[in-house]
Amino acid sequence: MLTRLCATLVTTVIMPVVLVISLTSVTFASTVPVITVLSPVTRNVSSPVRVVLDQQGNYYVTDSRAGGVSKFSTYGRLLKTIPTPLAPLGVAVNDQGGLLVSQGSYVAVLDRNGAESSRLGSGAGQFKKANGIAIDANGYIFVADSLDDNIKVFTSAGQYVTAIGSTGTAAGQFTMPTAITYEKKYNQIVVADTINGRVQFFDASSYAYVKTIGRLGSKPLQFTSPQGVTFEYDAMGNPTRMYVVDTFQSTIQAIDPVAGTFLAFISDFGTANGQLVVPGDVAFDPSNKRLIVTNGYGYLTMFGIDGGTNPTKTTPPTLVIDPVAANVAVPDITITGTVESGSDVTVTTGTTAVASPVAYTSATTWTCSVTGLVPGTNVITASAVDGAGNTASQTATVIYTLPAPSLTINSGLPTLTRIPSLTLTGTVDAGATVVVDQSSVSGTVTGSAVITDTSWSYEATLVEGSNTLTVSAQTPGSSKAVVTTSVTLDTVAP
Repeated sequence: MLTRLCATLVTTVIMPVVLVISLTSVTFASTVPVITVLSPVTRNVSSPVRVVLDQQGNYYVTDSRAGGVSKFSTYGRLLKTIPTPLAPLGVAVNDQGGLLVSQGSYVAVLDRNGAESSRLGSGAGQFKKANGIAIDANGYIFVADSLDDNIKVFTSAGQYVTAIGSTGTAAGQFTMPTAITYEKKYNQIVVADTINGRVQFFDASSYAYVKTIGRLGSKPLQFTSPQGVTFEYDAMGNPTRMYVVDTFQSTIQAIDPVAGTFLAFISDFGTANGQLVVPGDVAFDPSNKRLIVTNGYGYLTMFGIDGGTNPTKTTPPTLVIDPVAANVAVPDITITGTVESGSDVTVTTGTTAVASPVAYTSATTWTCSVTGLVPGTNVITASAVDGAGNTASQTATVIYTLPAPSLTINSGLPTLTRIPSLTLTGTVDAGATVVVDQSSVSGTVTGSAVITDTSWSYEATLVEGSNTLTVSAQTPGSSKAVVTTSVTLDTVAP
């Protein structure tokens, strides 16, 4: 396992680098974090590389052996795998909820459904090896090009702007930059300058170099292969800690990012839970105060920070189907409803009717088209699964009634007659049955007409006085077509 994972890394070339730390005025003090080893995520993880969180707390992991980018709920349940044509490296979430995924010579821009909508990396912005991706507060996109030794900048629309840095060891230069992240308080782009063993800060607006933290080595504030960076903020939005993954040391350093001082080492090399084997990236989950680390041993290692834990949930998600008409005369309907945020809804039918994939009009509202209702009763079931795997279901019953068949009755029937025998004829849709109800002073007599193809006939024996003849036609599952005529039989001589 270790041999396989290390094969994906570039051998480190040791070069002397001078530690440069440009201190910002410190208005708060960072403390040593209290670390708790939490349960890891081992299922549905194969070769995790990079990790990023969205605003809902879901996290996305680039995992080539899993087939692309794996989306996990905050509870660690796999929600879906978004396939990529090439092995994915860096990943970021844009403000539309879509993904940007590094694909070597380009960055794929994917919509919320995982479909590629555009690419970064044509013309002047061509990549040699696109790696880490960060997006600033204005939507500008920053991509580390590990083999071109620079950071390429794009607008939110994907237009190439410029490149930051060049090959070298001086401040503002890079040798194989890998990870990149956005520090929101001071509007800075922070880059793991991997072969140079340091982390460099740049102004996100002017692209000017700001400062460096770290140098080559294995002691505090020294790195042999920094490849992951993330920030923790206090309630006022101040960055209190920076966490840097050192891949070759299999550890994480907690650092005060403003003062540039070392706080603690987190973890060491090993295969037990809480230990790391060539970790690749780290993300801080502010909602649960934990670090999510892509462990090269083949799973995600979780560390609680200052009492942080893995979230749990045992209650089923709330799920509602909006009122549905009990009786419909069309075979296609749309059902809608609401569901607990973060849950997935599927719709099934108990017949041959087909339910489309559920679409979401907001985080809590959903809609689904059901086509091909069968005549009669249709039971439609909506099922919801939340991020923790809890389920809920609701049903709706819809009776689909076919339109009434066409029905005619022969014209020219007498309204008054002295002949008791009367022949009724007419036309009807194929497959229908025709029934005649004859009402008189003697009561009601019901009989079935004789049908030949689309013609029908019925011999009625009239009763003295008024006779009301009600002719109805119906196909299986349809409503009735009804035609009524009245005939008076008078056999008494004047």
